[in-house]
Amino acid sequence: MIYNPKKINRLEALEKQIRHLKADSKRMEAQMDENLNYLQENYLSMALNSILPEETIYKGIPATIISLFLEHDRFRNTIIRLFEQILDKAAEGIEFISQKLSRKKDSSD
Repeated sequence: MIYNPKKINRLEALEKQIRHLKADSKRMEAQMDENLNYLQENYLSMALNSILPEETIYKGIPATIISLFLEHDRFRNTIIRLFEQILDKAAEGIEFISQKLSRKKDSSD
């Protein structure tokens, strides 16, 4: 019930208005608690929905994060350089092992 600003001339009317205001207060408090619970339960999805483009939301959080990083040119180029270095090191390691195995094979013959 909304507060009625008319004049209250009797004690009975004042007590009735106080009861109504207390009931309204309890109802609003319950509504605030419900809204707070909803916010706590849905904060992450609400934040993601407000930040991320709509089409990326349905991919799932990990896929969305990866796609956002890969859309950034500097990050993507850094990842490419890193993988190139890793592949070079792996190739060097395989070459080294191959040479060791070749030498052992040659020396055992």
